[in-house]
Amino acid sequence: MSRRSKGHDYLGWALVATALLAPLPLGGIRAFFFMFYAVVVAVMGLFYALGLYRGQVRPRLPLSAFAIPVILFGLVLVWLLVTLLPLGIAAAPEWAALSPLVDVAGRISIGPGATFDMLVRYLTYALFFVLALQVSVEKQRARTLFRLVYWGIAAHALLALASLTFFGDVLLFLPKEAYVGDATGVFVNRNSFATFAAFGAVMGTALIFGDDENDVARSRLSRILIQLGFNVAPLALIGLALAFSHSRMGMFVAALGAGVVALVAVFRSTGVRRIIAGLLIVVGLVTGAVLANTGGILFERMATIDRDADVRLAVYEQTLDLIAARPMTGFGGGTYEDAFRAVKADPIGPDVTFDAAHNLYLELAAELGIPAAIAVVLSVLLLAGTAAVAAVRRENWMIPAAAAAAVLAGAVHSLVDFSLQIPAIVLMMLLILALGFAQSRPMQQAG
Repeated sequence: MSRRSKGHDYLGWALVATALLAPLPLGGIRAFFFMFYAVVVAVMGLFYALGLYRGQVRPRLPLSAFAIPVILFGLVLVWLLVTLLPLGIAAAPEWAALSPLVDVAGRISIGPGATFDMLVRYLTYALFFVLALQVSVEKQRARTLFRLVYWGIAAHALLALASLTFFGDVLLFLPKEAYVGDATGVFVNRNSFATFAAFGAVMGTALIFGDDENDVARSRLSRILIQLGFNVAPLALIGLALAFSHSRMGMFVAALGAGVVALVAVFRSTGVRRIIAGLLIVVGLVTGAVLANTGGILFERMATIDRDADVRLAVYEQTLDLIAARPMTGFGGGTYEDAFRAVKADPIGPDVTFDAAHNLYLELAAELGIPAAIAVVLSVLLLAGTAAVAAVRRENWMIPAAAAAAVLAGAVHSLVDFSLQIPAIVLMMLLILALGFAQSRPMQQAG
């Protein structure tokens, strides 16, 4: 193994460890904890840059390989910075009382502190993704990291089940204040945990139906035992944790993502795997039909005051009013809660606050403006689209298919919730996407 290859190995392990530990605690939603992980990612980036300078590692995937997403996301970063600048734009009086952070400098953002936090998050996401790409090009390393991530998510599922049952329904070994009786793992919200677990369900399905080059040298019994122990058992654990999360939308997107992978497997796998994949799709469709007829609509139950669907629809409608007020500029990244107070009306009570729109796309448009929101979403979809094409056309389809399906699961769940605004979930999705996108490229030598 070359020195350069070992450098990428160490970086890969560090990135996997970061993605798996980022949910500790509370999904990284507290500013202090996310800033800690931002520093960790920055330090990894610094060491990688030093390795490049000294010739100890070499870049495996240049930015030019995904130029359009780089440009789109780069423009979003520039826009976040512009919204923080004192441009002398007079703030409308109705927004002046929204937040104590508003000043007379005429910044576009009504909450510079919150927007700065979002800028740091987005810079961290970008650096994390670029580093993950570099370690994901070599095929064997990518497969190893993919399995480690999968088993790590299964470990989170085991912890969630143990916290719910064995330890008496606790959150980080402390009494819960919300979602009592639901498996949440180290997340506060059951839906956030369900999205995280759904990624694992997608990966497990891909591993079960994907081809393993090492199978050729193993006996039939060994292959069966390895499948059961390393692929099927963790997937069953993840599925059980999803069921006990009681997040119906979480279970839906997990089934959707796994179903997409199974559909790819029908066309790309051979023999018994193809038959099982087809049967899985049939069983999934039948189960979905039964649930649709007996269990009501398959959408997220509302939490606390948000249980009434009319309230959720009112939030969407009033967020659209917010977008209409500043369609091009938005009110600044991370400022949704402050801005929403200006348009909040019945049936939302005066003492109720919303720090999220429960729809990622509406919230991004309200905060960043429609053009920047489109740029964020499109940058991710282009990368996922490349993985999806590779899943259909390339021989090495397993990881690209899982990456595209994981993004699909997160994107659909974001229509009715805020899972992809939880830093730990974003980092995990980006790591899976990086593995899939890198493996969508022409094969390269180890390094």
